[in-house]
Amino acid sequence: MTVKAKMPQEKSRSELKREAILNAASDAFQTFGVHNTSMDKLAALAGVSKRTVYNHFSSKEALVMELLSVLWKSSISADTLAQISTCSVKQQLITLLHQEICVIAQPGYLEMAKVAMGHFMFKPDELQEQLKTMSKEDTALHVWLEQQSESGALKVTNVELARNQLHNLIKGSAFWPQVMGACPPLTEEEGLALAENTANLFLGYYLKSEQF
Repeated sequence: MTVKAKMPQEKSRSELKREAILNAASDAFQTFGVHNTSMDKLAALAGVSKRTVYNHFSSKEALVMELLSVLWKSSISADTLAQISTCSVKQQLITLLHQEICVIAQPGYLEMAKVAMGHFMFKPDELQEQLKTMSKEDTALHVWLEQQSESGALKVTNVELARNQLHNLIKGSAFWPQVMGACPPLTEEEGLALAENTANLFLGYYLKSEQF
């Protein structure tokens, strides 16, 4: 019996319009900045009506959160996880951290984060709804920590806690000072140094002695 290969499902018109809006927003925010990009301009760039934009995103801030989520989830691919699997545990972690630092340290990402924070600061319920779209369980770092915990390479009993500890360490230098305007975005060299220092600190506690 011949089994036919399953053809990829075509995107619906709604999905295509949503994708066009996100692509237009990404380009416009980088070119004009978030504050200088109106929903009217986004609609024109995406080739859709303003009503269609609002049907997909209730506000520009909701659109910003979606783009932040897309950037966050694309910080490193599953293929890269497979490629680094032959490296030492330390080098694997450095690579993962550096990839995430490169995402959150982008000027465009920082600008969008400022807009989102300003909008949602006094709207905790709305913020929680938006944060549901940014599940950290989807990130490569979370998957990697689970793998290392299950294999016994790391003494991690609470993956969520360990992941949050790593994020707090890198965001303390590569995100929060920049969002507050206290420091400029990190350079490539500074980002790599932060990844290495964070990995050393983290593995000093969690890495099993026989892995050194």
